[in-house]
Amino acid sequence: MSVSTWPDFSHLSISTPELVNVLRQMDQQVKWAQKMKAPDSFRNPGLWCDFHRNHGHKTEDCVALRIEVNELLQKGHLREFLSEKGKNHLNKEVRAKSAGVILTSPPRQDRVIHVISGGSEISGVSHASAKKSTRNTNHGLETTTPKRLLLGTDEISFTSKEQEKILAPHHDALVISLTVANCLVKRILVDNGSSSNIIFETAYQDLGLEESALTRKFLVVDSQSAYNIILGRPWIHDMGAVPSTLHQMVKFPTPWGIRIIKGDQENSRSCYQTTLKGKTKVL
Repeated sequence: MSVSTWPDFSHLSISTPELVNVLRQMDQQVKWAQKMKAPDSFRNPGLWCDFHRNHGHKTEDCVALRIEVNELLQKGHLREFLSEKGKNHLNKEVRAKSAGVILTSPPRQDRVIHVISGGSEISGVSHASAKKSTRNTNHGLETTTPKRLLLGTDEISFTSKEQEKILAPHHDALVISLTVANCLVKRILVDNGSSSNIIFETAYQDLGLEESALTRKFLVVDSQSAYNIILGRPWIHDMGAVPSTLHQMVKFPTPWGIRIIKGDQENSRSCYQTTLKGKTKVL
């Protein structure tokens, strides 16, 4: 769903303003960020980004800048400004890519969400594509291998003890928070009844992502919603995740064992009340 926005600027021996000046001297070798798409009313006028040359967020918080620096590092540029720790990290990353293996350390939280307004990756959203997928299933023709094999051999299960810290009895939906593009995004609904992953346009604009960050993973929906993002079956299956509304958590396998994301019942109930009232709030 996302890619790392390494490097953290602490890996560089120069300040962020100095980094931007170096990029300006590199001229056409740098792919400068496009104009921010979010309307002025959605952007903080008190925060300035030298990379975008516009207000909305701080330069040191700019995801597009980190992505571009990463691209330049991969091409051999800017390496003279890396700290020893940064050089070691880059060397490990290059060796891992050349060997086709995953790094053996947990992923960073600095992430970019990749979305596009399009259909399901498997069966699409059109009647014809859905009908074809159903016909193939009936005749045993769905023979493609899974995109993501479950990691490890640990079984995913839930215990009664895990219910002790939740408000019960309840009928709450599973609403979680995730770090997306350096932002803590709340009101994310995990919904195994949804055939698509959805991000609502206002949330996408608030993240300050460029159109170049779009890829075929999510539907972008321009409408009001109590939620910022809905994670449906494509995300659940790709993650190998097992959500439980009863236990208010979702578990998924990683190279470092089973990980847990806990639900937020307060936000879940707030979303429900917002839906009943028929209006949304920007959080």
